[in-house]
Amino acid sequence: MKDTAHPRYNEYAELVKQFEAKYGEDWEDNMIEYSDDFVGIPIYVYKAALGGNLRTILQWLGKGNIKERVNAKCQEGGNAGLLYVAAKTKQHDMMSFLMLNGADVGILTSSGTSVLTLICDEDNKLSSSVLLLSWGAELFQEGKQICYYNRQHQSLAGEDARSSILPTITIANLMSSELGGRRCEIVNPPNSRDYLAGKTCVVEEYIEESNQYRITMEFTNEVLLLGADSLKRRDRTPQDPGYYVECKNNRLIRRDFESNEECQAFIANLSADEDELSEVDPDKEAKAERAAADLLAELGLEDLERPSSSASKKEKQPVASGKKKKRGGKKKGRK
Repeated sequence: MKDTAHPRYNEYAELVKQFEAKYGEDWEDNMIEYSDDFVGIPIYVYKAALGGNLRTILQWLGKGNIKERVNAKCQEGGNAGLLYVAAKTKQHDMMSFLMLNGADVGILTSSGTSVLTLICDEDNKLSSSVLLLSWGAELFQEGKQICYYNRQHQSLAGEDARSSILPTITIANLMSSELGGRRCEIVNPPNSRDYLAGKTCVVEEYIEESNQYRITMEFTNEVLLLGADSLKRRDRTPQDPGYYVECKNNRLIRRDFESNEECQAFIANLSADEDELSEVDPDKEAKAERAAADLLAELGLEDLERPSSSASKKEKQPVASGKKKKRGGKKKGRK
């Protein structure tokens, strides 16, 4: 961070000192090197995310390669990404939109901390934590994975876990078991419920007395008790999310389905349509850049982000050829 006046400058400077003290002078192999085309989040986009201004975020994401931009980080914000900001502000549809478009649920900050770890100490972020867990998020601190929460001591369990991050009781109880908060597939249903085989659910709670999990079925919201041998983790993926969030006219629209098969069929058709559209309309990217430039001009921020030269080129209009016909004579239909 170059801005020494930043309110968190001293904090980040101390983290750098700790890193250098830990790895010594010969630490080049541990450094993350970014290529010349590395995408960083402009500060105005980061501030828009903190303020819940989804329109600005979506416009910026649509300007370039969205697969790269969903994992971009803001240098002025401690290398935090959009997924962390969306989780912190409880923008769940934005979280889903980012992950559906390739955002890494395990992305780490400059201090080696995962998004899940960063929000685990706030009870009002439980819904964000559950969403991250269903997409396969794990606990990381200082670049090391933390296994689980210790229910009794309410602390992070694992090698070299720091006690400075304490989960709330609610989140600690949820994650005190292996499958807590996870999306799972039912692989070995009770004899009376064979129809549940292959269905997906979200694990709500582990009941120690009966050694069972309380689960909520996807699509039907039926609540059941099942043993651990009946469940297998099935993290959400862009191809198998169970629902879909898309961007239309700079707004997020959530689509719910009646089954995973219906959801997967929708995504497959959507991908096919996008491939066909990209072949028919080769100027799609340039048009997106022009739309983003219009937004920046509207917000008075056109000096912060300049569109590429391809976006500023005007489309050539076809030149009319031939002589104009003279008006006159009888018009068709008149006597």
